[in-house]
Amino acid sequence: MAKQGNSLVLPASLYVKRGWHLRPHARSPVLSSKKKTAARSVPQVLKKDHRLLPLDETRELRRTHKWIAMMENEDEDEDEENGEQAQFGQQPEDTKSVKHQLREDLDVSRLHRRVYKGIPDEMRGQVWFALSRDEETRPYLSLAELMELDSEHDVQIDLDVPRTMRYHERFYTRYGEGQCTLFTVLHSMSLICKECGYCQGMGPTAAMLLLHMPTADALEMMVRLHDVYGFHDVYRHGFPGLRAEFYVLQALLKHCCPRAAKELERHGLAPSAYATGWLMTLFHNVLPYHTQLRVWDAFFLHGFDVLLIVATALIRSLDAQLSRSTSSFDLHEVLSASMVPESDDALLMWVHRAIQDPKIKSIIGDHRRTWSRMEQEGSHTTYFV
Repeated sequence: MAKQGNSLVLPASLYVKRGWHLRPHARSPVLSSKKKTAARSVPQVLKKDHRLLPLDETRELRRTHKWIAMMENEDEDEDEENGEQAQFGQQPEDTKSVKHQLREDLDVSRLHRRVYKGIPDEMRGQVWFALSRDEETRPYLSLAELMELDSEHDVQIDLDVPRTMRYHERFYTRYGEGQCTLFTVLHSMSLICKECGYCQGMGPTAAMLLLHMPTADALEMMVRLHDVYGFHDVYRHGFPGLRAEFYVLQALLKHCCPRAAKELERHGLAPSAYATGWLMTLFHNVLPYHTQLRVWDAFFLHGFDVLLIVATALIRSLDAQLSRSTSSFDLHEVLSASMVPESDDALLMWVHRAIQDPKIKSIIGDHRRTWSRMEQEGSHTTYFV
């Protein structure tokens, strides 16, 4: 595994044609082969695999057209009746932005395949909105009405906004448009759910959404994450949702990479010591931006299970590195590093195969039910996660 500065390269060989778990006593997690090649450095991976060449631009345009054909505008008929041509993200007075949805006759397997190949960047906002489940979301006031109200969290939000994605041009200028829209979303969320209020983990998520959609849509997506994707329990006081997911993650690690799981346990490092930021911010500042986008594509399709499987994939990649660490400090340093997959495609294809595996599904479902039962009995408070 190549390392440069505080970044680690995750070899693609770990995710190509491999079983789900690594042998507990394997010497190395890399594929055994007669011809071994040196692991590439972080700059080599980023430069070679993620630059846009003319062929890439042509392929991206072709993929964009395919996604456009998979979408339909649910407000199209109303617009024709009114004689208006609405566009996604436009917000005429007293109306919501136009929403897009996936065609009802769309083949599910084709949808999954294309999501895991990566959604074209210019379509991401629309597709995320269409993929995200909006059932059972709470009603809330309009942005204009929410901005008329005070929140007890406004001072802390104002302090945190300039620290969020501070090097991105959209959020670089103090009290610029980007920072103001980010404040608007976070302020509104703190009012929509008084129990959760505001926590710092909301900032990177809201910022990522704002890079791909208008403010009102970003707020609606935050509400969907909160109400439907389980982030209410992730954000509220005590982070009970995180503790439940840590319990599931421990089980996945024991199944997929038992040596690493044993090493972490020996050093007393529970998932809460290294995976809190991973899950709460959806891998912000852990994976490169382009990789994080691919993870988000899968997350909006399959939900929180994707985050657990990606976390498992990262620990799986670090298996040999963890076994060489001599102290819990060294081990924690490895887990705190940013991680650069040698191939995003290899990582996401492994995640896709894992999330469809019956054994993986069984582990996730069984341990979530077990944790729920422990919560009812009150025994979950003594469990080290």
